Amino acid sequence: MAQKTPIGKILLEKKKINQDELGRAIDSQKTNGGRLASNLMDLGLAAEEDLLVALGEQLGLPAIDLSKSIIPLRFLDLIPREIAEGSMILPLKVEPDRVLLAMSDPGKQSVVDEVSFVTGKKVDAYVALEARLKNVIREMYSLHARDSEIEFYRGERSDSAEAQVDPDGYLAVVSQDLPEPGMSMEEGEELITIEISTDDEIPVEVGKEASDQDKVTVLVVDDEEDIVHLLEKALTSEGFRVISASRGLEALQAVKQHKPALVLLDAMLPEIHGFEICKKIKSSKRFGHIPVIMISAVYRGWRYAEDVKTTYGADDYFEKPFRIVPLLRKVRELLNAGPPETSQDVDPQAAGEAYRRGVGLYKEKKFDQAEKFLREACALDPFSANVHYALANVMLAKNQLYDALREYEHTVELKPDLFAPLRNLAILYQKKGFRNKAVEMWERSLRCSPDDKTRKEVREQLLKLL
Repeated sequence: MAQKTPIGKILLEKKKINQDELGRAIDSQKTNGGRLASNLMDLGLAAEEDLLVALGEQLGLPAIDLSKSIIPLRFLDLIPREIAEGSMILPLKVEPDRVLLAMSDPGKQSVVDEVSFVTGKKVDAYVALEARLKNVIREMYSLHARDSEIEFYRGERSDSAEAQVDPDGYLAVVSQDLPEPGMSMEEGEELITIEISTDDEIPVEVGKEASDQDKVTVLVVDDEEDIVHLLEKALTSEGFRVISASRGLEALQAVKQHKPALVLLDAMLPEIHGFEICKKIKSSKRFGHIPVIMISAVYRGWRYAEDVKTTYGADDYFEKPFRIVPLLRKVRELLNAGPPETSQDVDPQAAGEAYRRGVGLYKEKKFDQAEKFLREACALDPFSANVHYALANVMLAKNQLYDALREYEHTVELKPDLFAPLRNLAILYQKKGFRNKAVEMWERSLRCSPDDKTRKEVREQLLKLL
């Protein structure tokens, strides 16, 4: 891992402070503790915005100017005050499956992982000045507890002429202006066509006996061969037909192709986390009735089990090493219970029809109507890269950039080597100040570039960041 450039060196090179001022701040840090950037601000030796730009450059993450931000107080319900103060974190924006989090130390991956697990959301970290963050956390939680009529926290400079407030979330993000290399939304540009079947006509597997096809199918998903063999042997002896997968994408395709009666799903998988796979299955109108039993050697204890059930919709949770008899008993119990009352009979053609109508409305620039049909298609078939890509383009056209980011991510999650969504992710992450993510997506775009000219353009963009 590359060594981070000291914040003092960055500020000196930018001529934002001199050596004497740096020395005074270091002496203050030794006496009072805290971070160097906060000491520089408290002593009045550097402007807050200059410090934030330097922090963003040091960490390769977007920096948030809380003095210029407007943040809904309802977001505080996501994280208890004692956790926010103890870990120095603050929820800036909460979306259906993503939370933007201000942190004094975004390098604390354990904090990011904990928030992600507890909330069931992906965490995007922003760096904030420790001194400012500490004060804002105290003010916001006190305000939220004291006055239920006030809906927003307003930074002291949020209404100033210089405040650049993000239209998606009232956030004053400090980042550099970037060129616009194109967003796959040019006039008359066609949606990419991804070769995924929408008719779901599954051919009978060659070599399978008819009697085997009549058996109840259980999908076993685990990247440990010994676990797969153990479960295959036990389930087969109980009269089930067993199919298996060892990777996230393979698991999603198996659900779509084989429509198993039950899924045994490991949490830690290559490509896509097991929790995310469970969430995709359970949020689908078409597959949501399928019972899912999560299995993990990492997440232990009854609290984790309850969180997995509540947040991701799992029907049960077993820790490794597990006893096979109780697991088989639970499989039988869930299968004998039948589908839940909320399950729906879904026409296999409905997703394709909703997708085609959404794309047609997108081409007519009727973006609100296009979004409605494409979200319906996503609910019917959450494993279609076509649908997620089309919805991402619609959200981009509506300038809802975080929604577009999320859908492009879903697209490349399902189809990792598609150039257009990878390029758009690189551009959007770069525009939003996520330097490390932008580099990752430009590198992936480079490997998938369709021709030499495009490859050269992508390489130029990548070199600007490296």
